[in-house]
Amino acid sequence: MNISKTLVAVAVLSVFAASAHAEDQVTIFGTADAGYRWSGKNVNPTIGDQSRIDSGTSIPSRLGFQGGENLGNGLRASFVLEAAVDVTGGGQLLGGGGFSRQAFVALGGPLGKVAVGRQYTPGYLLTSEVDPFGSVTTGQYNNVYLTEYRWDNQLTYFSPELDGASFSLAYTLNGYGQESVGNKGTGAVGDVEGISFVPQYRKGPLLVGAHLQQLSSSTNGLDSSGKALATAYDGQKVRVFDLGGTYDLGIVKLAAAYGTRRADRADFSPDTGASAGKDTRQWLLGATLPVGERGKILASYVHRQTALASGSGTARAGQWAAGYEYALSRRTALYAVLASTNNNAVGRDAGFISSVGAGYNAGDGYQRSFVSGIRHSF
Repeated sequence: MNISKTLVAVAVLSVFAASAHAEDQVTIFGTADAGYRWSGKNVNPTIGDQSRIDSGTSIPSRLGFQGGENLGNGLRASFVLEAAVDVTGGGQLLGGGGFSRQAFVALGGPLGKVAVGRQYTPGYLLTSEVDPFGSVTTGQYNNVYLTEYRWDNQLTYFSPELDGASFSLAYTLNGYGQESVGNKGTGAVGDVEGISFVPQYRKGPLLVGAHLQQLSSSTNGLDSSGKALATAYDGQKVRVFDLGGTYDLGIVKLAAAYGTRRADRADFSPDTGASAGKDTRQWLLGATLPVGERGKILASYVHRQTALASGSGTARAGQWAAGYEYALSRRTALYAVLASTNNNAVGRDAGFISSVGAGYNAGDGYQRSFVSGIRHSF
């Protein structure tokens, strides 16, 4: 027996075994983020300024588990379970508790990937990437820009990328809770059926994508006491279109998005909380400017105008935001962001206003905010 060849063979097999084990292991990941937050200029003039220490003033703090298994023939099963946590209180789960950020299982291969469970909607994945602030911190675009974030019971297909082009398609029978018997829920909104489609092109410095979405409400037209509910949205629809993209010039990365929402009666989406509104037009302009090897300046302006469902006028809101982020390492960063939102009188009178929230920290009617803190990812 050739001992040297035997030892080489054993070594090679050990490498393959270790590699397979590494691919199939479960990984713990997350972010611990906390900072100082000042808020002012409340829409209610009797409410004064506020200072506080918050969790997730840059990115919502979280704890998650992910893993997968290679099944052969190019197939791979995987899962993600992700919970929101409060690092300032320690013992609290945010965003509904449990694995409310994401919880899904997926199967992928050469023909694409299918995922089932609670996930980000395709439209949110597109528009949040366009936003220079990434839909986080007090400068997030979704303080003003109406969008859906995650759906329960979501079935998503992600296509393979072909020369930069790809698409994703998602469907849910009820994006906001378990499907009721007969898929016909109670209350004003009931079961919300959703379908979302995003084709996009990503190559070199360019990203461009479109988003088409429809929400359909299914209710029995009764309130909690069993009485007929005249304002039920049974059979009503909300149709959404977004177009967005970024282009990296090297010295600056430019971003832009434009979107519309058209409702049969009112925008009943539980994510937007915009039931006082009917039809919306909204847009975003932004830029990311690298400063040295580790720093970057972020800036954006977002505008929205929504015709009220009552027909009593158009609510308008605009927000500018500017920030700076400095990477201490690949996983740790310092940041500071200032944002200011302005609502017109029609929106304030109707209670349909935008305010400067950050992650899971609500805006609470404040129209100006400054945050500064530290973020560590693992």
